Amino acid sequence: MKANTYSLINTPWMIEESGKASLIPQLISLIKGNEPKEVESKLPVVYMEMHDDESYDVPEMTSNSQYICVLSIKSPLYKYDQMCGPTGTRTMMKVLKEWESNDSVIGVVIDMDCPGGQVSGLAEFAKFLNNYPKPLVAYTDELMASAGYYVAAACKGGIIANEYSNFIGSIGTMLSYVDLEGILINEGAVIKDIYATGSPRKNEESRKMKNENSDALLIKNILDPAREQFVADMNSYRPGMNQEVFDGAIYKPSKALELKLIDSIGTIQDAFNKVVELSKSTKSTSSINKSNNNMSKNLPKLEAVLGLEAPLATTDNGSYLNQDQLDQVEARLDSLESENSTLQNSLNEATTAKTTAVESVQSQLTEATNSLTAVEASVDATLAEAGIPVEGTLTEKLTALNSYATKQGAKDGADHTNVKRTNDSETEATTVIGGVDISADLNN
Repeated sequence: MKANTYSLINTPWMIEESGKASLIPQLISLIKGNEPKEVESKLPVVYMEMHDDESYDVPEMTSNSQYICVLSIKSPLYKYDQMCGPTGTRTMMKVLKEWESNDSVIGVVIDMDCPGGQVSGLAEFAKFLNNYPKPLVAYTDELMASAGYYVAAACKGGIIANEYSNFIGSIGTMLSYVDLEGILINEGAVIKDIYATGSPRKNEESRKMKNENSDALLIKNILDPAREQFVADMNSYRPGMNQEVFDGAIYKPSKALELKLIDSIGTIQDAFNKVVELSKSTKSTSSINKSNNNMSKNLPKLEAVLGLEAPLATTDNGSYLNQDQLDQVEARLDSLESENSTLQNSLNEATTAKTTAVESVQSQLTEATNSLTAVEASVDATLAEAGIPVEGTLTEKLTALNSYATKQGAKDGADHTNVKRTNDSETEATTVIGGVDISADLNN
């Protein structure tokens, strides 16, 4: 209990202002010199039997049933168990480990009405929760602030808040400094702080506050690092949170949902249902992994065709699909059906385009054939007129026609000579050239 007393008075807190009041009675009792009493720590635990479509009772635990355990945190968080009743985070971890080893416990709901608590032991507790192997869901219908939110954020199963919850958030670090020297001085005590020559920085935060009435070093060296750790862990446990929440403000559930401080608004029944859902998923995955460890067969191509995210479970009787894998196959078939419909539409469009192109080419071919027929008929007529046999291919006919034209062009008289005449009546036509009479030729 001495460690507990020291921890309460001398360590920083992550707590919302209204939660400080819960600490006052115990501090006053300690200050007055009352002897702390050891008490048996009784963690408030409720075991809930899992039945779909039924209310959750509080039965005796048996080895043949499955249960959801409720860890109730309805006070500030402490590292050690308190004489006034609240259980410390160390004891909570011990109990959670017991639930972890109990096969009848399928998961845990942390039911919170917590304004915050000590920094001491908090990060360790949050890390423990974040690594907890069973489904862990946080729920509040009142207050989930500061250190309380730190704990909730570490729950991988998510955070559910009742729509009538008080508020959520208050992410930050503070320290209420209690100066007890006045009481001791009134009792006649003389207080002197004496430090070794080589220890100028020992207790420098409290010395600066006492001697210079300045809390700058305390903020810099103690509160700021604790706050930085707080923010870093929140970004790690709940990536995607709106960064404005780190200024320490508090929010009603609807705004907390908008800023991603919580995952949904609902009742504790919704928290139980979430644990059941996560438990089924965990069991399915565990069963597949266990089966694969005992007997596995690598079928990557089949799994790819079926669209499976996990290997087929294999037993002595063969391979089989579990419900999750059947759902995956169903989704895969829906996807393939949609892809097939898209491909069929593309094929229809391509077929239509091909038909149009073929018709166009056929039309052009018909037109070209008609033109070729007309040209050949004209060549045939020319050959017939020239007295050339009309036979062979069009190319041969054109060759014959070209040969005939060339032969005819080479004969005499291909170019006619006309004698120039004038209208001058006194000029007689010349009929003798070089002593040769050409009059007969001129009459041709």
